[in-house]
Amino acid sequence: MKRSSKQYILMWISFGSATAILPFAIYRLSQHDWLVGIIDLVMVTGMYMLGFYVYISRKTSYGGVILSVLALTGVCMVVYLKGPTLVYWAYPALVGMYFVVTPKMALLLFSIGVTILIPIVAINEDLTITLTILSTLIVNNLFAFFFALGMQRKQDQLVQLVRHDQLTGAGSRRALDEKLQEVIEIVNRVPQHLSLIVIDVDHFKLVNDNFGHAVGDQVLINLVTCIKDNIRATDSLYRLGGEEFVVLASGGEVQCAHHVAEKLRALVSKNVLLDGQPITISLGVAEYIKDETADSWLNRADEALYKAKKSGRNIACYAD
Repeated sequence: MKRSSKQYILMWISFGSATAILPFAIYRLSQHDWLVGIIDLVMVTGMYMLGFYVYISRKTSYGGVILSVLALTGVCMVVYLKGPTLVYWAYPALVGMYFVVTPKMALLLFSIGVTILIPIVAINEDLTITLTILSTLIVNNLFAFFFALGMQRKQDQLVQLVRHDQLTGAGSRRALDEKLQEVIEIVNRVPQHLSLIVIDVDHFKLVNDNFGHAVGDQVLINLVTCIKDNIRATDSLYRLGGEEFVVLASGGEVQCAHHVAEKLRALVSKNVLLDGQPITISLGVAEYIKDETADSWLNRADEALYKAKKSGRNIACYAD
């Protein structure tokens, strides 16, 4: 399975930070600076462990928060023990948080870090140096905050574009593939009934040829609206491509999914998706078989759809 960008970022920041701190830990321990050396070593060990955990498990939940808290705690302790000359470690630690946690969480952790660090600096330095350190920390983190906020919004927009079909608003093919992998992993651990309903608009090419692509697009939009309004809250709809759609029906045996398919078929045949032109759909239904791949499951549903088309269209058929 391909790794996400979040996994890569978390792994490399963990490994990179640990590797950068390791020489200081070794040097301090060799100089019998035991307390600070042990703090550095704990940070290095924790970061390496977190990096390997993400590498092996591929899980990133709370990983960014753990890394940020670990780094921030280590920096605050070292500055407290060794003095404000080491406050410069706070700059990469505080800015680096924006790469592994949300901007709001990073801003909260930054506020906590500054609240701890500035009094330590103020005790040991004059007012000018303290204000300089405080100002530069704030400016750096404001830049990082607004940059991270902008990147998060762009990422959310990209996710929206990737996961949803732009014409109809149904889930995209990529979203379907991800969802199938997710539910298959779950159902192989905790058995439950899942079915796919593949839907195809009958003679859709004639609609485009006779009325134009703009009208054909509107038919697909109307169809998706009809389907979304009449499937269960636990079901989800995706566009497979062209005029073909897929409903993932959760819960209930295949007969329940077939009931949903028959309901949709009847509704579409009665509804006016195109003025003066009857529109019908054919459907294929396939229940998931344990240890089956997503492609095999989808292919069986597609074969049932092909059977429906061969049987005269405007029909819902089971997979073998």
